[in-house]
Amino acid sequence: MVKMDKTKEKLTFSNIEILFMIVMVALVIVAGITVFSVTTRNQNIKNFKDDTIYLTSLAKNSYASFKMTNNTEYIVTGSDGQTKGMCITINGLKENDFLTKEYKDWDGYIVIEESPNNQYKYSVWMTNKKYVIDGYDSERLEDLTIKNGITSYNKDSFTAKVKTSFTGTNSEKGGTGNSDGSSLKRYEAKCIDEKIE
Repeated sequence: MVKMDKTKEKLTFSNIEILFMIVMVALVIVAGITVFSVTTRNQNIKNFKDDTIYLTSLAKNSYASFKMTNNTEYIVTGSDGQTKGMCITINGLKENDFLTKEYKDWDGYIVIEESPNNQYKYSVWMTNKKYVIDGYDSERLEDLTIKNGITSYNKDSFTAKVKTSFTGTNSEKGGTGNSDGSSLKRYEAKCIDEKIE
């Protein structure tokens, strides 16, 4: 009977194989972090858009409410002599009890334009101190992405721009004015930023 000498094979890796494994693990980690970052950013933008759409709906409700109760001091005629408009800030929504949820870091306003044939446009300037929607019609908010309308916050204060005067937005952004801004309707009035009795 022949005895077979069984030698144990040792599993060894060359330096190149070890380096290759390290690189592969690093690539998997980087890919995972990238996917997580993109997913998180997309979710944050979606939440921001959803909140902006909600705030716009509150502005629509406030406009209807002010008209019904004859609080029309802030509803003014545009520079075209026909369009009516109103501007309401986030603070104005809070002060007039349209907004119950806390939006502590939010700043912005909605310009409501009413044409003579009762057509409405709602132009939105909004920030949550992280993202910004700068002057787009509310109908376009759902489709905005980081590349075509949502920008990063740059410490700008929207409400300061419209205390005494406001305009709609241009046709490029879904509004009623020319894309060069030449026919934007101007409304000379204070934005609603406080309680209206």
